[in-house]
Amino acid sequence: MGENELKMIVDGEFQTNLLNKLKALTLCFHIECYEFPEYGFLQQLPNVKKLVVCSSSFKVIFCRQRPDDSEDLLQPKELGLESLEELVSIGLENSWTEPFVKNLETFEVIGCSRLQNLVSCRVSFSNLICLKVKSCDSLSYLFTFSTAKSLGQLQKMEIEKCKSIEEIVSKEGEESDEGEIIFPQLNCLNLKRLENLIMFYRGNLSFPLLEELSITDCDKMVSLCGGTIETVKLSEVIINDDEEYILLESDLNSTLRQEFLIKVCV
Repeated sequence: MGENELKMIVDGEFQTNLLNKLKALTLCFHIECYEFPEYGFLQQLPNVKKLVVCSSSFKVIFCRQRPDDSEDLLQPKELGLESLEELVSIGLENSWTEPFVKNLETFEVIGCSRLQNLVSCRVSFSNLICLKVKSCDSLSYLFTFSTAKSLGQLQKMEIEKCKSIEEIVSKEGEESDEGEIIFPQLNCLNLKRLENLIMFYRGNLSFPLLEELSITDCDKMVSLCGGTIETVKLSEVIINDDEEYILLESDLNSTLRQEFLIKVCV
């Protein structure tokens, strides 16, 4: 759906019963536009569960100030941002988007090369289940400590081909970088082609349900965290490009350090 179809929805030119049946919506704008042009149309699509914005010139998705047409903002369970090469801010940290953020279960950000952060300050993704970030080359980290602490429902995380990422979780301002972060539901973690990734987090980590871990082409990462790590259900890990499993004979950090030393000596 593009600019013309969007205007038709805003002007009421579609039958309400047809709009009520819409479950997934993909928006693509070929005009140059700094920020998302309309929010009011989302109120007319009450049953949309998946929203994708792609191949557009937006620099901002959600503006700082609440727009007049943003009442009862659509709250999809899935949000995808794809091939938005001019995007510098999503805007999910703005207070008026809080209901939108809390309803998200799947969040994918792909091919947004100028995006500098997913959120610029503390945001609670309390219902997020699946996160995928790929080919976002300006990101140096994904979450602050406080935001990472809100990911209690996250089950799957995939981060791939983001060349500037140094940490997945980073402290914000005066935050401690030594506190423990627990991902109580995470069972699958894939880190791939992150050439400047040093570690996941500087403090202590706990993954009580983690069973699938893949770390490939992350040549600067010696250990997953700077403190202790608990992975009681994890018995093997993929570290090499050939995707062969390596059995964990000790804790995960020790295994990663040993494999790093082997790689350096070869």
